[in-house]
Amino acid sequence: MKLSLLTLFAAFVLCAGSLFAQAQTFVSSDFAMFGAADVSSSTTLPPSHTEQQQVQNNIKDIHFDFNRADLRPEDQSTLQSDAQWLKAHPDVFVTIEGDADERGDIVYNVQLSDKRADVTKDALVSYGVSADQIVYATGWGKLYPICSDSTESCWSENRRAHFSAW
Repeated sequence: MKLSLLTLFAAFVLCAGSLFAQAQTFVSSDFAMFGAADVSSSTTLPPSHTEQQQVQNNIKDIHFDFNRADLRPEDQSTLQSDAQWLKAHPDVFVTIEGDADERGDIVYNVQLSDKRADVTKDALVSYGVSADQIVYATGWGKLYPICSDSTESCWSENRRAHFSAW
């Protein structure tokens, strides 16, 4: 039963991602059709390798305590540094992906990781980053672990808000 729920959830996530991408394309063409300001090609093309490297090298992920979505003091200082870099590079757009460890059910972890992404976005905006630079902030639950061991040190790596170039 768990495997079929996970499969169903994964299919839902893939479909939602596809619909999001289609909506982006529709919105971009819709703006052009009505003579709105020129939509920059950087919003529709994937980020270059250089942009991805810049984000990876300069914007650090933050981590969360078990079953929590509030910012720890050390993560607030990390986010302040991230914010300074983003403000100095207003042409860089990012996504924030909230993640959770493997414990807990799918729905709970998606909700918790979504809160983590939102808290991270809100903090960056409060530090002066333009909300327009953050394309989206969403939670993926336990779908994308960076560590697969069932240990506390591994779980703590997976409880994070991760940044990617858009």
